[in-house]
Amino acid sequence: MRRTDRTRSSRRTVMLAAAAVLAVPAVSVPAAVGVAEPAPSVAAGLPSGNTEYRTLADYEADMAELVADHPDLVKPITLPYPTTSGRTVRGVEISTNVTADDGKPVFVDVGMHHGNEFPSGELTMEFAIDLVQRAAAGDREVTRLLDSARVVVVPIVNVDGFVRGRRQTDTNTDMNRNYGMGWLPISTGGAAPWSEPETRNIEWLLSTRQAVVFNTQHTCIQVVLYPPLQLAAGPAQDVGRLHALASEVASIYGPGYDALPSAEDYETTGEAIDWAYYATRGLALTTETCPDAGVARTYQTQVLDVYDQHREAMLTMLETAADPDQYAVIDGKGPKGAVLRITKAFDMYTSPYLQSDGATRPSSFTTTLTSDLTLGRNGKFEWAVNPSYRPIPAYQEDGIHGFQTGFYEEPWILTCERPDGTVLQTVPVDVDLGETVTVDLKECRREFHQGRP
Repeated sequence: MRRTDRTRSSRRTVMLAAAAVLAVPAVSVPAAVGVAEPAPSVAAGLPSGNTEYRTLADYEADMAELVADHPDLVKPITLPYPTTSGRTVRGVEISTNVTADDGKPVFVDVGMHHGNEFPSGELTMEFAIDLVQRAAAGDREVTRLLDSARVVVVPIVNVDGFVRGRRQTDTNTDMNRNYGMGWLPISTGGAAPWSEPETRNIEWLLSTRQAVVFNTQHTCIQVVLYPPLQLAAGPAQDVGRLHALASEVASIYGPGYDALPSAEDYETTGEAIDWAYYATRGLALTTETCPDAGVARTYQTQVLDVYDQHREAMLTMLETAADPDQYAVIDGKGPKGAVLRITKAFDMYTSPYLQSDGATRPSSFTTTLTSDLTLGRNGKFEWAVNPSYRPIPAYQEDGIHGFQTGFYEEPWILTCERPDGTVLQTVPVDVDLGETVTVDLKECRREFHQGRP
């Protein structure tokens, strides 16, 4: 393997012209929001043209329309676990030549972990529509970003809660307290870590994609949060990178917004961003938007009035995901049609809590990260991946050990396989931020066609 450093790409704030309006009819406000507001007398200014909250059917129709109208830019995603009530959780993936297997870095953007935070779903959906409209219209900045990265959007993570207009799932679980790392059996944390299908859906999403940036959108305070969730954990190893991105995003939303570790806002356990960062080392943020104090919380103030700033904030996250300094690269050349797979598996731990045998100790769970890449015509590949060096979390087998500064030296295990799953070569790969490691796949190239009819 050959390791090389890459020069830092230039970064700049993306300012874009107003998008053309997609003709989508106004829809009903979910019952929990109350009586629909009168439509404003001027154009709403959202990419969809909407002036009211969507229903679940509206979200699904909008995603289906994006896929049908722009198959070169959008493909559907169905998350693997139906909700407790049997509902499907859907999303879309957006990129130039979206069906290609190209190894681009990824930005994952999700809304509505909490089913009654309706503006978070609206903002997430509108950004997906906005990206597609602008790319289809030939916008240079958006096209450049989608040439360089992929965007995965899931506007409603907690579908059951959304349908019922309630914060929690149908099992009365706050799914943003149900992620395994640091989990505690609080009243809304679920029966066990990862007990909820909605939580396992996001685990699957981030475990199978090399997400350089992960954003979970919420309401209603003015803050951008990053790990850790507990003061006893101490600063995250990548606190400089996390704070820089959170600060830039907060400044875009306005002077009232803060950027800080989640623990300094208030301490919790089992949130998505903690597990996401410590499992993948991707930059993980909780973005909360809200009107200024004293301003009524309406569709106008929570969606229409904030969308221009939201667009710029999300484009900043996408720009960060596309920045070579924020990910690692594995490259090389293999046989046409070969499947490359990178995998690592490791144990992670909850907080200590009272177990059924009367002892107080953490529980363990295994996180497995795995991603595939099928090689094209010439066999050459350049694969953007998260670093192989994983930050050591505070939560350990024997309890909480805060203020960690190191990283686990866990190589990616790269296999080169035939499409039927026959492994022809295995290579461990250690690669850090901003580095490129070239792997020699000559054994796979030599064996790939031998013994085949």
